[in-house]
Amino acid sequence: MARLLQPSFTQQLPRGAALFDQYEMPAFLHMLLDGSVGLQARNEAGAETIVEIFGAGELFLVPAVVLGRPYLASGLALTNVRVLMIPADLFREGVTQDPALGRAALELLARHWRLMVEQVVDLKLRSAERRVARFLARRVPEEAGAGPAELPEPRGALAARLGMTPETLSRTLNALEARGAIRLSAKRADVVDRALLMRLGIA
Repeated sequence: MARLLQPSFTQQLPRGAALFDQYEMPAFLHMLLDGSVGLQARNEAGAETIVEIFGAGELFLVPAVVLGRPYLASGLALTNVRVLMIPADLFREGVTQDPALGRAALELLARHWRLMVEQVVDLKLRSAERRVARFLARRVPEEAGAGPAELPEPRGALAARLGMTPETLSRTLNALEARGAIRLSAKRADVVDRALLMRLGIA
């Protein structure tokens, strides 16, 4: 960790700032210290969508850094953010030389692969209500059982991540509130019963 942190530095960026662009070669591994970052992909016609959202404490995009391949999406600050910038070449060197770092990187890649498969299943097989219920439940610690699911991101970004329109997201949140699973406020949803949300997400 000391070798990785010595040449690293932090950046503070405002909402809407780009951390990196799609197809850019990675010069850094990013660790989000504060705020929320969306992975924004665009097609040849210029249409854009949010593929994933990262919160504080998460690393992104490790596969591009490890492989030395271009990013498949852009990094967009959805809120004001503070990011730790770790030189990509130093991280790759550390992964090959330090078994503990290599295992940690492997575990992180495995978790991201599972999340990707879950997201594909969500989009292909689950209704809007189930997708939103699972998304909110994951923002509350399992051991807590209840608590606030912070929603600092723009509703349009959240809707895109969940594969729906902002109008559908609003209707779905209201439906979950009517069922007693959450209480809505401007920038968060207070989860009354996380287990209930998960059941709604699976049923």
